[in-house]
Amino acid sequence: MISRPAITTYFLGAGSIALGLHCILRPKQEYARFGLPLEPAPRRSSKTQKHGIPDEGQPSPLIHVKGIREATYGLALIVLQYLGHDDAVTAFNGIISLAGLGDGLVIWFYGGNKYRKKAYGHVAAFVALSGWSLWRAFYGRRW
Repeated sequence: MISRPAITTYFLGAGSIALGLHCILRPKQEYARFGLPLEPAPRRSSKTQKHGIPDEGQPSPLIHVKGIREATYGLALIVLQYLGHDDAVTAFNGIISLAGLGDGLVIWFYGGNKYRKKAYGHVAAFVALSGWSLWRAFYGRRW
C-alpha cells in the first residue's frame, strides 16, 4: 500500500532517466549543462588539422558513465515506489542527494570560473532532495 504521494517520486525518477539519456545522446552538450569544460582534444599535427581551425574539446567516455548512473537512479526510484517500498524510496533518495553535493564540489574545484556558478545548482539539488527525504522520514508518515 502506498501511504505517501507517489507522483513526486515518479516525477523525480523520470527526470533522472531523462538526464541520463541526455548524457548518453548529447555528451558534448551535457558537459556545459552539468558545469564542466570539455576534455582537451588530442593534438594533431598542422598537416592534418583542417583549415587552421583549432580542435575543440571532446567528451570523455565518463560522461556516458554519468548518464548510466542517472538513469539507474531514476529507474530504481520508480521501481521502489511502484512496489510500495516507501521507506526504501526515502532512504535511497537521501543517499542519492549526496551525489548533488559531490557534483557541486567537483564543479566548484574543477569547472573553472566559467562554470563555477553551476555548482550552486548542484548544491541546491542536494538541499532539495535531502530536505524532501527528511520530510518524508519525519513527517511524511502522516499522509
